[in-house]
Amino acid sequence: MNDADPRATRADDAHGPVRVHEPVLLPECLNAMDLRAGMTLVDGTVGAGGHAAAFARALGPDGLVVGLDRDAEILPFAERALTVARTEGGARFVLRNLPYSDVEHALSDLGIASCDRAFVDLGVSSLQLDSPLRGFSFMRDGPLDMRMDASRASRDAAAWLRGVSTVELERVLGDYGEERFAGRIARAIVEARGRRPITRTLELVDVVMRAIPPSARHGRVHAATRTFQAIRIAVNDELGELERGLPELWRSLAPGGRLAAIAFHSLEDRVLKRFFKAHAEVSVKKPIVAAGDECARNPRARSAKLRWGSKRVA
Repeated sequence: MNDADPRATRADDAHGPVRVHEPVLLPECLNAMDLRAGMTLVDGTVGAGGHAAAFARALGPDGLVVGLDRDAEILPFAERALTVARTEGGARFVLRNLPYSDVEHALSDLGIASCDRAFVDLGVSSLQLDSPLRGFSFMRDGPLDMRMDASRASRDAAAWLRGVSTVELERVLGDYGEERFAGRIARAIVEARGRRPITRTLELVDVVMRAIPPSARHGRVHAATRTFQAIRIAVNDELGELERGLPELWRSLAPGGRLAAIAFHSLEDRVLKRFFKAHAEVSVKKPIVAAGDECARNPRARSAKLRWGSKRVA
């Protein structure tokens, strides 16, 4: 994923700067979800509310959006976006600071037996990248944190790097980051931490840059992109959350309901493909990808793959 994510611009309101997002594959998502007035929808990764606000408008005033996100800091942005949608005739909404694997508890607490639609947009938000204190970005100096939910994830990225073995680190960089220099980078990190702990984002960037050949240091994609992506996925157990969360979202669907998901990584997409093949009555055989104009406007869309599946009616 490219750190320089231009999908959002800034506007101002009475509360200060507000992000105006361009959600990835939005028309395709609306088409895949086949939304109807009055439905109940769960957005399991509500983020800043870009997709959710569009869903809310499609559901109308009698609909309901239940937005979940394990990052508490991002929920005020979602509330703002959904409040605007509500004033424009959109659905009611409820937000909860929970991972989507806890969807059953979220619905149960609200007295809701099931939902009609469910959606997840996997990966990191540009709002998280924008904050140096969160430690997601290799473009800004900050503490090497990367936790999407500090209250539930006990180890930040700095602590994870202190304890991981060379073999495991190389595997993570290769599998989660698809980094061709995984071995070189892993050995360089272990050697560097032996001298002193790596606790800052730009310290890690410096280690990565020194580890790879000079010819690979300046390309279209920043040389530290894959390393940061891989460590973030490991720290937040993102693939584990996907494996746990998909069955929970599926169980929460009413008969005939639909689940849609956007993946940005080949491993995530593989999990989605297997899941829909095993469980869905109807699903797309090939992932839906962004058109050329969206990719040109928003580089993040280049790696986005949308899949959906519907649950058997009876």
